[in-house]
Amino acid sequence: YYITNNLRMTKARRLRLYGPKSRLERFLTWKKGPLTTERIAIFLIIALCYINAQMILAIYNENNYIEQEENLPHIDLGFDVNPIAQHEADQQAGKVNSAQEAAGPPVLSEELATHVEGDVVITDLCPTLVQCPDNHVHIYAESGPRKAKVCLNGKEVLPAWKTGRGINLVVINSERATAGSVHSFDTYQNPGTDMVDILKNLNDDRFVVMVAQDEASTALNNEAKQTIEQLGSTLIYNLGWRNSWVFIGQVGITSISPYEAMKSSLDSSTWPDPVAISQCIPNKIDDDEVLAASHKEFCATYDNYGEFCKKTWAIPDPVVNTGGQFVTSTFPIAIIAGDRGSYLRQVLSGFFKAPGFVSENVIVFQDGYDLETFAVARQFGIRLVRFPKTDSKNHKEDTFNQADHIATNYKRSLDVLWAMHPDKEFVFIMEDDLIVSPDFFDYFSQLVPVLRSDKTLFSASAWNDNGYGHSAKDSKMIYRTDFFPGLGWLLSRKFWLEVVEPSWPACCQGYSWDLFMRDVLKGRGLDTLYPDVSRTYHIGKTGANVYNQFFNGYFREHVLAKDSHYQLQGLDKLGPKTYSELLSDLISRAKPVDHTENPCDQHFITEGEDLLVLYYYQRDSRETKQALAIAGCLNLWNVDKVRGMFNGVLRTHFRGNRLLIVGSMTKYGKQFMPKEIPPIRIAKYKDEIDNGL
Repeated sequence: YYITNNLRMTKARRLRLYGPKSRLERFLTWKKGPLTTERIAIFLIIALCYINAQMILAIYNENNYIEQEENLPHIDLGFDVNPIAQHEADQQAGKVNSAQEAAGPPVLSEELATHVEGDVVITDLCPTLVQCPDNHVHIYAESGPRKAKVCLNGKEVLPAWKTGRGINLVVINSERATAGSVHSFDTYQNPGTDMVDILKNLNDDRFVVMVAQDEASTALNNEAKQTIEQLGSTLIYNLGWRNSWVFIGQVGITSISPYEAMKSSLDSSTWPDPVAISQCIPNKIDDDEVLAASHKEFCATYDNYGEFCKKTWAIPDPVVNTGGQFVTSTFPIAIIAGDRGSYLRQVLSGFFKAPGFVSENVIVFQDGYDLETFAVARQFGIRLVRFPKTDSKNHKEDTFNQADHIATNYKRSLDVLWAMHPDKEFVFIMEDDLIVSPDFFDYFSQLVPVLRSDKTLFSASAWNDNGYGHSAKDSKMIYRTDFFPGLGWLLSRKFWLEVVEPSWPACCQGYSWDLFMRDVLKGRGLDTLYPDVSRTYHIGKTGANVYNQFFNGYFREHVLAKDSHYQLQGLDKLGPKTYSELLSDLISRAKPVDHTENPCDQHFITEGEDLLVLYYYQRDSRETKQALAIAGCLNLWNVDKVRGMFNGVLRTHFRGNRLLIVGSMTKYGKQFMPKEIPPIRIAKYKDEIDNGL
């Protein structure tokens, strides 16, 4: 009314009240002037609008929370007030009689105690006075959309008025069973730098209890995540939008903490269910006595660990390298894992037997929350990062879904690995079914200088696809190949940033990660080094691309280097030019096999010839169909394509002889193949070749 009325204000009155400026300009600049009815009315209207907006927003938020919480499971505890807190209040008020004083504080029933174990929603109580063993404390911690709660031995140590959005932290002295400092860090807006400073300066053996409230992940940086991971967390790298998360870790822990829980919502518009942990926790989470009890429980729970469970368990000491520290002693080791705990146990046992192994370098990246795999990693004191089980949108067939799962897990594992170790030059990429040889670290240490000096080398691998007992004889021999073998390899930060990460295919196309790697490397002219005798052995009989019959046909007969040291030979001849010259020299000196004989014949090639060459038929220098058929005859790897070649040449052993398998149209075949020798053509492909197919 007042604003509208003033539109009809006379010019004289407007000049008297506001001067020559417009009404809006006068209002915005607000110079001293008479306290007019108009001014009072305008400010009353603005104030009322602001108050109404705040009330509407509060009602909306409250209704939104109520709507979310209506779908959450609540437990009826049978009372509305914490009886323990009430007893303490009555004591202070002098309302407790002598009989009540003698009886002591109330104790929650066993039925109630079982209710508060696990993921539950609790009222405003510390719902536990569980009788814990000596040298244990009871900690209850809960995280939810509107709550962060921590109780120590039945008493609240994180009161609501000290909580806030983000990560809430309580430090506990485990020996004295007393709560220390309490902090709240708004990691929705801040990276957690202050939290890192506090965590890094805590005394050893202090418990750290972390509880997320509302949103705790948006601004949390990698340094903070790595610091929390070093306290025993396995889920911190999964902390996402509005996740409920509870973690109890310990300063100086050498293993992983079993006290952690997390829940996420199906979409960003809903709140996840709350999570809670209610546990008696030993004063030191990973001391020998605790690990021994954990081992006993492990063996009672899981099968297929016969020898592992027959003796009293202690984390083994790594074998000391008597020759000094290896170059690889600082390289992180990523083990890509799933739900094959019995395989992982064998893999970790093998690592501890290899001189130069540093257990602190290992991180197991687990696809899914399989408890057996978690338990195995804890038995060895190995760090673990757990991811939610991958889900593929590709439903062509099971193998494609599995390929998507593995590729997704590889990519996110490598992302986290480099975030954890941004200053490392190389990392090892392993899988949960690869056992290493005794000289694994010695082998790679000798190859690192070659990788550093040759920009056309992408990696060095521990695996030879053709490394069978009859075809791999020289543990000192190293080959160069334009085919990426994988199965235990070194990845440099340089090639991760420049080649792998930018090219990684988007999910979900049913594209195997190793096929992607081979395509990318082939297109860029990047090669890999690999041994004649493998430094890894593939034990997996079940997997995405392996089944028992396939394992028996292609993996069982592989051999593994046996000794802890071999002086690798010819390291100065592994460059692209020098290796090509080496091949030319070997082929020029090699004796041609009898090309009139069938390579599939039982008596093809006799022993004692030392250096032989076999030329196979090609229509062009890239065609390897005949080489694949010959590989099958010689019991080498013959699935999909010939593996281990360099520019159309494969080096191997057969019946005690060094054997070179050379394409007729390669530059080596054109230069060295005698004109009177016809290149070998296997009969089953001969008709196709003659007909131009």
